[in-house]
Order: sequence, then structure tokens, then C-alpha cells
Amino acid sequence: MTTQKKPPTGFADEYLRTWTEPDQQRRAALIDMIWASDGMLSVSSLGITLRGVAQITAHITRVHDDMIATKGLRFVYDQEVVSGDATLLRWSMLAPDGDVAGRGVDIVFHNTQGQVTAVHMFMGID
Repeated sequence: MTTQKKPPTGFADEYLRTWTEPDQQRRAALIDMIWASDGMLSVSSLGITLRGVAQITAHITRVHDDMIATKGLRFVYDQEVVSGDATLLRWSMLAPDGDVAGRGVDIVFHNTQGQVTAVHMFMGID
């Protein structure tokens, strides 16, 4: 039997900051800290799979600049469930007026050090 380390306490907040941190250098440092160097991010709505911290950082920067900085959207987690080496994060994207503009689920996998090894991101969840 293999024992998996649970993600660190406060993981959801830390992971969310990798998307919402306004300072690009701090955001990149957070991504470097949280993600395994060979991490993988699969985004269902775009049909893309990104590999490695450089590609993931570039994607997160685009999302931040377009959705958060430009449109003023805010992201919050509605649910967090941990099972073994996986964490389910259900999120809502809120418009500046507070209305829900979209929902999704991220399934986040961790290695034994607690770093993110893979994220499967599903959009359009009700």
C-alpha cells in the first residue's frame, strides 16, 4: 500500500492565488512553488493539454490578463474534496456585479511532496 501525502492545508487558497495574484512575478513564483516541473494542465473548453511550468505559467498569465485584470471577473471555490492524491475544486466565476458568469471543476493530482502533477479542468458545470 502506498501512502499519499495530502495537499498542504490551505492548498485551495494557494492554488487560487496562482490564478488571481495581480503581480506577474509573484504569480510566477507561486506557480513554480506549487507545480511539479513536469506538471500537466488539461483544459476541456479549449481542448488543450499544457506540459511543464513554462506552458502552464503562460496559460495562467493569459487567463489572468483576459478574465481577471481586463474583465474584472472573480473566482471562488464552492467545494473542495480530497481523496488520496486528488483534490476536487468546484469553482464559480463571478462578474463584477456578483452574478455567476460560469462554473467549473478542477481535478488536481499531487505527488508525495504535495506538488501539483496534473490538473484536469472542466468548464460549463451547473
